[in-house]
Amino acid sequence: MPQEEIKVIVNPVAGNGQVGKNWPRIAQMLQERQVPFSYDLTEGIGHAIHLTRKAIADGYRTIIANGGDGTLNEVLNGLVVSGAIDPGLTLGVIPGGTASDFVRTLRIPHGDEASCDRIAAGRITPVDIGEMTYGPGEKQNTRFFLNVAGAGFDGEVAERVNQNSKAMGGTITYLTSLVATLLTYDNKHVEVTLDDRSFKQYVNSVIICNGRYFGGGMHIGPDAHLDDGIFDVVILGDLGKIEFLANVPRVYKGTHISHPKVSSFRSMEVHVTSEEQMFIQADGELIGETPITFRMIPRGLRFLA
Repeated sequence: MPQEEIKVIVNPVAGNGQVGKNWPRIAQMLQERQVPFSYDLTEGIGHAIHLTRKAIADGYRTIIANGGDGTLNEVLNGLVVSGAIDPGLTLGVIPGGTASDFVRTLRIPHGDEASCDRIAAGRITPVDIGEMTYGPGEKQNTRFFLNVAGAGFDGEVAERVNQNSKAMGGTITYLTSLVATLLTYDNKHVEVTLDDRSFKQYVNSVIICNGRYFGGGMHIGPDAHLDDGIFDVVILGDLGKIEFLANVPRVYKGTHISHPKVSSFRSMEVHVTSEEQMFIQADGELIGETPITFRMIPRGLRFLA
């Protein structure tokens, strides 16, 4: 059991409001397991970052995100101290979002009791994290991600997903947003640099996988590992709209990698530029536009798992 008090950052609107409804019961479970904790409720987009930084300033060393992948991403970015993730901090999760794709790779149960058991056990595993530097010239921003990031079609789908109701769950919400986005989406002319090699291509998306799943269970990076120190890069090439839709079931199975218009690579650093406007998503959240550089930070985070 963790001896120091932990901070739980609760996103009450995650999971279409289910996280907020479940929190009193989860708090009781933590008390029953004699886990010392306090908690804060988020009040909007970006608030989890602020609450995490305040918790660190107050002396907390273990922060738990109670919500979906977006909440987990915000708490991760709240762990940044002086431009880097503080190696002495530990992150954990009580998954409760509509998708919660990151925990699929770790095979973490979605059940609240199992999550509380895991927190009480206090077992820590090191996981890789990705760093993104994006935007033009002097206006560059830096952000970190745990699971999957990407540029192109998936960025525009993420924007639509976050504008829509998630009452139907992560998978259906993502699929309906995917189809709606596809109707107006045009593929992009990009230049991709993978470590020391570059090429130009007309693509649907460039997807950077640390974890294996996104979009409510899509097995986008079937060979990705969270502790191997390298990204799995999946490039969806010049797929037409009908061709793309016809192959969506293959993405859920992880068999899309063998499609002739899909390429996969492994790289510690990826740079993407585009001739057209190209949106970027990280852990399901729209964050900005290309150009962008992704850098691997091997085992850069202590995770309760």
